Amino acid sequence: MREGDQTAQAGQVLEGISVEPQVLVIGGGWVGLKAAYELSQYYKVILVESGSDLGGRMPVQVIVSGEKEELEHLLKKVMENGQIDILLETRLLDTSGMPGGFSIQLGKDGEIQERRIGAIVVAKEVLSTPLVEDYGIGPSAKNILTQSQIESVLACPEEKENLFGQEAKEVIFLVGLKQEGNPLMMERAMLCALEIQRMEGCNASVITGNVKLASNGLEGIYRHSRENGVLYFKLKEPPRIEQDGDRLNIIFTDPVMYEEIVLKPDILVLEEELRPREEDEEIARLLGIDVGPGGFLQEDNIHNLPVRSNRVGIYVVGSLRGPLGLRDGWTDVGNVVLEVRNLLGKGKRVLPKNKVKIHRGKCTTCLTCFRLCPHGAIYWDNRAVISPLACEGCGICASECPMDAIQILDYHDDQIKAEILNGKQRLQLDDATPWIVAFCCQNSAYEAGQTAISFNMPVPRGLQMVEVPCAGKIDIDYIMSSFEYGADGVLVLACHKDNCKSIKGNIYAELRVDNTRNMLDEIGLGRERVEFKTIASNMPVEFVQTVHRFETRIKDLGPTPRSFLF
Repeated sequence: MREGDQTAQAGQVLEGISVEPQVLVIGGGWVGLKAAYELSQYYKVILVESGSDLGGRMPVQVIVSGEKEELEHLLKKVMENGQIDILLETRLLDTSGMPGGFSIQLGKDGEIQERRIGAIVVAKEVLSTPLVEDYGIGPSAKNILTQSQIESVLACPEEKENLFGQEAKEVIFLVGLKQEGNPLMMERAMLCALEIQRMEGCNASVITGNVKLASNGLEGIYRHSRENGVLYFKLKEPPRIEQDGDRLNIIFTDPVMYEEIVLKPDILVLEEELRPREEDEEIARLLGIDVGPGGFLQEDNIHNLPVRSNRVGIYVVGSLRGPLGLRDGWTDVGNVVLEVRNLLGKGKRVLPKNKVKIHRGKCTTCLTCFRLCPHGAIYWDNRAVISPLACEGCGICASECPMDAIQILDYHDDQIKAEILNGKQRLQLDDATPWIVAFCCQNSAYEAGQTAISFNMPVPRGLQMVEVPCAGKIDIDYIMSSFEYGADGVLVLACHKDNCKSIKGNIYAELRVDNTRNMLDEIGLGRERVEFKTIASNMPVEFVQTVHRFETRIKDLGPTPRSFLF
């Protein structure tokens, strides 16, 4: 059950849980200000900024559109809002507790204050680092600017006049040549190039690798800039740059005419790398959230998009979860407001009672569940305690517990084994038909299998699908019990890599399959009778192909020898 799903299934008993109706927003940039203001319409907000002021540099989208008043008005609304407690030059020092009741420590000038909050929103901005050395540029010259510097010039009328007002200028932007490009850097370059192209006597060109336009409105900006005269050169290799003082030669082979081109720009604009700061890694550690590609504070996992982290109640918005511009960051804010309201409601949540049960007499405080829970949902009170708000019900803890002290609602070990035991009888199989038990993650393979059946796709007659909340719930005992009950083969079907709702459930499942294969070899049954595969929920055809291939293998192996049956 995802957070916020308060619908009880038949027979479930509900319980009310009080939560703290207060939200921490980390980061006082424009996205952080928007998040604080929108959340303040429903909750008290603590806005923490490590710097000495709020807002920061105007984004290029605002610079060229002339909509500075919108940001200035937002800043004013935040400053005057009695629901928002603004803490400047303050850092997060520690976090503990669970969603709905986090305890945090904030530090400023050696003083520490403790607060209790219900949810946390990380809205810090990334760092833009110019790739000067990557392009082999020598000592700084007046006519070599970074992307941020050209944006600052365009934002200031006096600087703009000093740079462009005297004579005609040829300006070249280099984008996505020394790093894999991204839509945000492409947008920033295109908007600045279009602004320069509109100036009398000025011409702008963009030399790029792949033209990254996979963001709302970028295709229109690209076409509009071309219609206004901005030239684009798409290269497979970065151009050669010759520098003689302030004189520059940009040399490359034109990919269309196959001729060497030499451009002599008056101004060269270098791209920047967007990356988190070193302090952002420390924030991720304090919050217990996983770091994704490039150090951004969100894993590349479809189940977390757009703003969730691996921990319920902790969210990431804006450029720190990936290279995003202002408008996309504000879209994140709308999503995070919905998530926080879903979590905190009006200070009380209603959830199924006993979603996870722990046999306190069996628990030996070995910390296995605590170490392995991908959602940080387990804490300690002499014995393991699982937060009903934080728990996603994946069952990884239950399958890894060496004492079998943890059971998941609707997926008890006895329930799953009983379903396996009665499978052959329900299927009404004869001895000539292979009985295949397929443990299917409910978020992927089970949906694919149900889709295949609903569309009357042919599946093996002896296939028994056993639904599990996550492949991480499938332990070795389930697989071995299947063979004891008479199964001829066992399939473990999980989510694709980086698509597991429980982050690592598919990894644990594959490791257990490998261990089971070794055990089957040792007892003489043969490792070929167990197979691990990944299937997405929208892959019914691949599901059918997988189970048929496995059935063919099992037919070749023959039925499970009677000596191994229970």
